[in-house]
Amino acid sequence: MSRRHPKPKKVSYELVPRDSIIGHPMYALLDELVHAHHDGLAHARIALAWNLSWKPDADGICTLGKCKKASDLDRELAAFDFIVLLLRPFWYHADVTDLQRRALLDHELCHAALKCDGAGEPVEDERGRKVYRTRKHDIEEFHCIVERYGGYTADIEKFFAALRRSGYPDFRGCVRCAEDPAGIGWQTVPRDTIGRSTVRRCPCWIEWQQVREEMTA
Repeated sequence: MSRRHPKPKKVSYELVPRDSIIGHPMYALLDELVHAHHDGLAHARIALAWNLSWKPDADGICTLGKCKKASDLDRELAAFDFIVLLLRPFWYHADVTDLQRRALLDHELCHAALKCDGAGEPVEDERGRKVYRTRKHDIEEFHCIVERYGGYTADIEKFFAALRRSGYPDFRGCVRCAEDPAGIGWQTVPRDTIGRSTVRRCPCWIEWQQVREEMTA
């Protein structure tokens, strides 16, 4: 009787080395974003890693990224202050644009911040290292509530104001994608010969995204 060998335990994380082929452009973007928008992280040691275990939840929503602050013990074991975890299938998906990758990484960096004292000065530990903290989102809301009630809180009004200041044109889906069950900006398309289907970005959304990227360049 042959003995069955247990399956190997799946690995949930994979570090992206800074000096690797895939790491070079990712860390170049990371450094660019820190320099442009995150002065408080100028001296922070930030690593990138893939999370290999994220799956869509019951509502079909999948985590794309997460910023994790290193604990005191973590800092003893590795030279990192933060780890930015990313969903690899999203990062390399053919329908994902460079602007979306940039926005995702910038978003996760917004969760990382210096810890300051009552006078607004950065806090240091007894070894002279900067102390960091994680920030929550400025706003958390259901889109259907905003659709029904508009900017009913100061946070949402600030969000709307920031959206207007961005100067980006509002996306308006074409008739075809607006009528598709997948939603505005998406189209349901056949995938194979046995009736299974998938969704892809509508050409109207791709054109709008190109305009946004040209404005950002």
